[in-house]
Amino acid sequence: MWDYSFAIPSLLILGLLMSNYFLLKRLPLRVNRSFVDLLIIEAVVISTDIISSWACEEYRDLPRIIVILTNMVFFIFFAIRGHAFFAFTCSILGLNPAENKLRTFMCQLPLIINELVIISSTWTKAIFFIDDSGYHRGKYYMLTIFIFFFYIFFSAYAAVLFRKNIKRIREVYAIAIYLIFLCIGLICRTFIPRFLLMDTFCIMAILTITLVFMNPDFYIDIRTRLFNTEGIRAYLNEMNPKKHSVIAAFVINHYEEVVEIYGRKQMDKGLGLIGFYLRKNFPDTLLFYYRSGRFIIIAKPEDDMDEILEKIENRFRMPWTSDDTELYLNVSCAKINCNCTRYPSDAILNVLANALEFVSNTENETYIINENQFEASEDSITVKRALEKAIENNSVEIFLQPIVDAHTYDLVGAESLCRIRDDSGNIIPPGKFISIAENNGRINQLGEQVFENTCKFISQNNLSTFGMQWINVNLSTAQFMKNDLAHTFENFTKAYKVNPAEIHLEITEAAIIDESIMKSQIQEIQKIGFVFALDDYGTGYSNASRLKHFPFINVKIDMSLVWDYCAAPDQMLPMLIETLKSNGYSITAEGIETIEMAKAMTEIGCDYLQGWYFSKPIPPDEFIAKYKKS
Repeated sequence: MWDYSFAIPSLLILGLLMSNYFLLKRLPLRVNRSFVDLLIIEAVVISTDIISSWACEEYRDLPRIIVILTNMVFFIFFAIRGHAFFAFTCSILGLNPAENKLRTFMCQLPLIINELVIISSTWTKAIFFIDDSGYHRGKYYMLTIFIFFFYIFFSAYAAVLFRKNIKRIREVYAIAIYLIFLCIGLICRTFIPRFLLMDTFCIMAILTITLVFMNPDFYIDIRTRLFNTEGIRAYLNEMNPKKHSVIAAFVINHYEEVVEIYGRKQMDKGLGLIGFYLRKNFPDTLLFYYRSGRFIIIAKPEDDMDEILEKIENRFRMPWTSDDTELYLNVSCAKINCNCTRYPSDAILNVLANALEFVSNTENETYIINENQFEASEDSITVKRALEKAIENNSVEIFLQPIVDAHTYDLVGAESLCRIRDDSGNIIPPGKFISIAENNGRINQLGEQVFENTCKFISQNNLSTFGMQWINVNLSTAQFMKNDLAHTFENFTKAYKVNPAEIHLEITEAAIIDESIMKSQIQEIQKIGFVFALDDYGTGYSNASRLKHFPFINVKIDMSLVWDYCAAPDQMLPMLIETLKSNGYSITAEGIETIEMAKAMTEIGCDYLQGWYFSKPIPPDEFIAKYKKS
């Protein structure tokens, strides 16, 4: 006689869990598909457990084939249930069965063996058999229990082996808890089989999974009720190359300025209105909000994305209004016009973000993204990895470019320039990695390594043996904002026993936006003995009168002004140089590429010259070989 008092409530609870799952919109992710499989298998197992137990009780009144079949179906799905929990654990860990088919087959092999043994029980009586006295366990009944334990063990082993793929510590605990519930259930099944308790413990395991892993709010943006950034990344990581989707995006033009105009509260309500419109009008598409006024749409191949974007643009020609909100917004669109499934999610999102930034500033028609943009993005990712590697390994290099006297062309100084290498040892141009370092917050570490390497060069080579007086080192705007910058530089100069006066710190005009911070920072660094030069003059906000507030000793004229003057001489640059020199600044002309340019800059009063005519930036050993005097 079996006790159903636990099994029937378990089936009802499972029904509630299934209703909760299917009532909420979810992303078509592997983990969700695995969970649906688990729910369906669990429903079949509990149902067949109840039915087969009843059939065993009524074996005298039922045809024997019915009793055998109901028990066989139960044992078949009982075995599948163990593998389903294992498969779900693998999906949590981000393991894709398609990536290693041999490994997947080996994991399925115990299940296949178990199923064959179960099916053979009709004549071998291996797992169970029915005779005139009723239901009996077979000789190899424990095989089903053992293989279930096998899948629990390998679930735990996979969780330990791939623990880095688990994002939250509570997820680690959750995996441990639901595996423990399964173990307890198996123990109950083994020693007190007449109480259908294992189903209850399996439901407790599924309830743990539901609470920790299956909360759809993890992937929902609160304001728009669309899928969020985590959602788009998760979906793109699993996108099937054989089922190529159409991807497009649109952005609210000048989003940050719009937020300042309308206010954050009003803009959040506006985002909610936009999200409601998108959900209502495009229910068959996947809709994402990707921060900063950017929306991403993923549609089926047969959907007309151009028509979808046109409808969205038309809607934005009207205001977004509610009881207390009225917003006038403009949008720009971009569409991926190639199969992007072979690219990682970061590359896809990076390409979309760059396209939206470009089209938002130009406000052109829909920007079409093709393979060229992805190749450029891949290059950017490669550069980013090289940058991270160089900083982590302390392998940032310096190249030196000479600065010469404008009248004699004798070496008087040099500029220390940052360089990193790719995995093949090739130099990556600074134009490719400096902006990345500024955007990802690595510019400070990069600048510190350049400064330290410059100190190291000076400590190992007496500058006077080159005829030099100083080496210039660039400071980025972000680096210049560091409160402990003066202390950091002082530590380096003391460690390498370098006179701070031998290092001139170059600051671009962009750093002078906040004059109060600028003055206090310069004063702190000046106390140590450093002097300052203004770099790239003529490209920013400064003017000659404003410079009087800062203790620069040298002003470097940007190459764009030098080239413009040499191409079409006028009185503007000579007058500017005369004004700067009358205020006590020495002048360096950048970008000198010919002897004619050098003579022209000397004639209008420049003191120093720098450019490829004299030398491109070269490694320290080449610099030493070329310029060190015997």
